[in-house]
Amino acid sequence: MFHKNPEIGQELLNVPMGQMIESMATSIANAQMALDSNSIEVAEMMGGLSPVKSTINGREFINFKDSRVFFGKEKVQTSDAIDLYNSNTDQAYRSAIIAKINPTDIQDAYVTPVIDVNKDLTTDAATATYKPDDQNNADVHYRNGSSWYKYNASTKAYESASEPAKVPGKKMKNPSAEEKTLYLPQRLSMLELGFSPTFYQFVDTIIKVSISIKFTREGSSSYQYQRNSKSTDRSASFSWRRGLKTNKTVTTTQVNAGFSQKYSYSAEGSSLLQTKLVPIPPPAALEERVQQQMALAREEAEN
Repeated sequence: MFHKNPEIGQELLNVPMGQMIESMATSIANAQMALDSNSIEVAEMMGGLSPVKSTINGREFINFKDSRVFFGKEKVQTSDAIDLYNSNTDQAYRSAIIAKINPTDIQDAYVTPVIDVNKDLTTDAATATYKPDDQNNADVHYRNGSSWYKYNASTKAYESASEPAKVPGKKMKNPSAEEKTLYLPQRLSMLELGFSPTFYQFVDTIIKVSISIKFTREGSSSYQYQRNSKSTDRSASFSWRRGLKTNKTVTTTQVNAGFSQKYSYSAEGSSLLQTKLVPIPPPAALEERVQQQMALAREEAEN
């Protein structure tokens, strides 16, 4: 039994080393890509804007959320504070700005600039006080209490007008209010505060493949021999002078023979394969090409 013994060396050679290494290397590359993608998201967040993806009617849109943090205070004028309020979508920041402005210095914004006057411009335009000082401007509305006026460039005269439309959610400084210095909570990005995103790379990676092979063979055999025989009695009689009588008996018995055999063989072998996986730096030609494209993009934007 078992005339052919296993060949451990050949069995190790039959293991698909290349496929195993390729699978491990691909997993490492995918992990590297995931790390880079995460680092890019961190960089965007640290830059002050975090992309927010949304799907509307099956189409994907990307908006940006202000990810800056409150750190210290900044000194601004009333007009600048109102500009910050109007340009920001963060409700917490807008509330912090409004809380610092005197309610009498701010009002709902109109679609056109507003200039306050203290007289009826249709009759006393020459002696009226303009706040701010911006006379004979056809692009603004003039207000005296609840009365509104527009300047007609063709006739070079002021005419009565309707109140301009308001802009929902926007504020403007009251034209008659003086500029004041305000101290607003300052919002800065993580990059402005000196932080920087971290990018990770797998270097000096060692891939190990260990293999253990074990053969165990067992066998048994059993043989049984059985033979049956009969008993036979024979007798003979002779009558002579003295007489002769003989008897002969043959007896056979059953014989059982059994044989068993058990065989076991065990062998173990191991193999270790090491390789070093390192990132390859980009070629110099590619870096030069990227710089050229960036310079062209800046030139196009400027023109």
